[in-house]
Amino acid sequence: MKRIAKFLTVGACAVFALNTYAQEKIDSVYCQKNQTVYQLRYKNESKTGEFTPETFAAWRNVFMNCPTQSKNMYYPHGTTMFSTLYKKEKDAAKKKAYLDTIMMIYDKRIASFGEESNYIGKKGADLYLLDNSQYAQAYEYCRKSVDAMGNNAEPKTMYVCMQTAVTKFQKKEMEKGDVILLYQKIRDVFDFNMAKYKDNEKKYTPFEKILPTIDQLFLSIKPDCNDLIALFEPQFNANPTDAELLKKITENLGKECASSELYFKAAIELDKIEPSAQSKRAIGDMYVAKRQISQAINYYKESIEMEEDASKKAYTYYKMAYNTSGATAVGYANKALSLNPNLGSAYLVIANKYAESASSCSSGAEYPELEKWKVYWLAYDMCQKAKAADPSIASQANSSAASFKSHFPDTESLFGYNVTAGSSQTVGCWINATTTAKVK
Repeated sequence: MKRIAKFLTVGACAVFALNTYAQEKIDSVYCQKNQTVYQLRYKNESKTGEFTPETFAAWRNVFMNCPTQSKNMYYPHGTTMFSTLYKKEKDAAKKKAYLDTIMMIYDKRIASFGEESNYIGKKGADLYLLDNSQYAQAYEYCRKSVDAMGNNAEPKTMYVCMQTAVTKFQKKEMEKGDVILLYQKIRDVFDFNMAKYKDNEKKYTPFEKILPTIDQLFLSIKPDCNDLIALFEPQFNANPTDAELLKKITENLGKECASSELYFKAAIELDKIEPSAQSKRAIGDMYVAKRQISQAINYYKESIEMEEDASKKAYTYYKMAYNTSGATAVGYANKALSLNPNLGSAYLVIANKYAESASSCSSGAEYPELEKWKVYWLAYDMCQKAKAADPSIASQANSSAASFKSHFPDTESLFGYNVTAGSSQTVGCWINATTTAKVK
């Protein structure tokens, strides 16, 4: 390893000191001989990733003295050999020297053969993938390539361009709008090539594999409704019957943008083309956003009938409970809990539906105030169950519990009804449940 590091360091420093005259004195036999030696050895050694000093020596002779002998000696051969050394090296100074050498190899390749628009993208991708702390410089290289190459930009370069842009956004070094514009540009390139190569598996596959990651990077910047609509609407208009696109639209817009016209159109089209639990649920969400609850419940019920995933069924029941009232809502919430006992939010729905009935369930009773307290005691109990089932909603549960507790009596008021704290109490009305007496 010391032998390798020694001649590589010397080579890296000396390579640009070579002048044209010296290169011209090297005859073609010398170049061909060293090229043949390193390529034969590279072919075998690349299988194990263990490149020997002899391979590096022959490669270095060609690299330093025969700059136009071979394109492959730069990329992928030279970059691969030095990337291998970089990944195995522990010493920071040596790692830096290897990375500098990889960058130099790209520069020399561009100087010898041109094609800068393409190879500066490869250079940026390698820079980021080997050292992500250099994301800003990698972004500049990759962005320059993407802008220049257009529809010919490489998937890997576009991925790193998008990743580094997101990193810059997260570090407040790039505006959200600029990231969105970049994503739209890259997405257009992917769409163009996937349509162009749909019958060419070899060329189609790289785009197909990387596209989901590109989309996830975009979503990681948390685009708002306007961002999402601006992104998906042109795609929908171009391919309104693309089932995969429709699923993507409904999944992403369904979270915050279910009231949008685009969500409505996509949900309806998806249900026509490929009726499923998801499409029914999406249309249900749409009707909820429009406050047309009875239609929403019908679609939610159809979704549950088609759904196989118990957790998704549970969440759909939760939505039904949230958007209905009284005994009906509690019935749906209990069905959700029977499918997913850890769905703490269902307990909170029950708590709120109970609390909403405090006045109506106490009206006309012999002791209205006591009956109202019972309802709030029971609602408080549900909050405790909620955070026990799902600790992640403890803050919300505690907030609701505090609100209900504010309606509790003090000890003296409770004693006036000959009731002691901790005693069992039955809640009537439509609720029909048992709780315990509590004071503030």
